[in-house]
Amino acid sequence: RKMRYMYSYMHVFEHDDWFMTLILGSVCSFFIPVIGPIVFAGYLYQGIEGFIRRPNQKMSKFDFNQFTQRLTRGVYPFVVALILQFLGMAVSIIISFFPMAIVPFIVMLESGVHPIAPLIGLMLIMIFYVVVLIISYFALALIMPLLMLRAGLSQSFKEIINFRWICSFVRMMWLEQTMSSLFLIISSISVLSIGMLMCFVGVWPAAVLTWLAGSHLTYQQYAIFLAKGGEPIPLKEETPCYPVEQPR
Repeated sequence: RKMRYMYSYMHVFEHDDWFMTLILGSVCSFFIPVIGPIVFAGYLYQGIEGFIRRPNQKMSKFDFNQFTQRLTRGVYPFVVALILQFLGMAVSIIISFFPMAIVPFIVMLESGVHPIAPLIGLMLIMIFYVVVLIISYFALALIMPLLMLRAGLSQSFKEIINFRWICSFVRMMWLEQTMSSLFLIISSISVLSIGMLMCFVGVWPAAVLTWLAGSHLTYQQYAIFLAKGGEPIPLKEETPCYPVEQPR
């Protein structure tokens, strides 16, 4: 019932093939256009499902043996992220044009009033604009990972939108979501800085490491949500491609 923030990074190094996972993950994410990031996203959500089914198991190694399965799984969160980013940009543009559209009306209505009145009106509009923008981005930061989680686990577009489940998750887990986001932002700056010191080549594996940490934080939030009595996301029938240590 408690978040283990540092363990989200440390669990990556528990697997013997962690180095190859970072290298191959970098190749897939940064050097294979479009399809590569989708495949790696499928690997991340495949790993989350593996941890849900077997919490004591280690993370699986990333390779290209399950390319098709991971590509298929990664399409669902990719489409969700694409739609939400488009909607977020549309909302930002609308909010940005609001102050520009209303300022001339304020100047025209208050032309016969004290000269400082339009300035005060403009300041109030800008404050309102900033507050609305912050609230919009904060809401998107809370909701977008949940929709992507439902998409990546259920692998079904009809299971993605469930407002009752989303409201329940945010109500019970908003603090963990906020703290995880802040931790990941701060820690990723340090990790990426270390990667830049390695002749800049280390930036790619460092970015993959932060994504792995973020996926594990998502798993921890979901596990705590279930422990609190939250409704589980329906999963498809298990296939033998999840993070399980196979007997040698």
